Amino acid sequence: MAAQNRRIKVDLLKEHLVEVSEHESELTDRVYESLFAKRPDAVELFGTYSRANQQRMMTETLGAVLNMLDHEHWLDSYVHAMGSRHQFSYETPTDMYAPYAEAMLEALAAVSGSGWTPELARSWKAALDQVNEMMTAGYVPTSH
Repeated sequence: MAAQNRRIKVDLLKEHLVEVSEHESELTDRVYESLFAKRPDAVELFGTYSRANQQRMMTETLGAVLNMLDHEHWLDSYVHAMGSRHQFSYETPTDMYAPYAEAMLEALAAVSGSGWTPELARSWKAALDQVNEMMTAGYVPTSH
């Protein structure tokens, strides 16, 4: 994970978060449209939630990235708990995280327009991958 941390340009992502926050509604729409296109089974997990709840979930993801960038000491346990909640309350399979991250990257690129750069793409991917690793670390092995 240390190599991944070096790929994350903290200041760049923080600045970009401010820029994309102006497009939160569009970002939410794009994330879930893309996710549902990639994984139609995701509609069953996320599609029943109101747009406001979908926006809250997306905001939680971005918030986790921002807190990770600030090296918040409590983040590991918080994100692990969030992973456990996703496992048991929402029954989210671990293989749903990568398509969600891909959808998030596509949506971020779309709302960023010409401001989207390869450096931003690499940094966002590394940050989202790290959050996904932390989330799935919160999953408890089950005997299915």
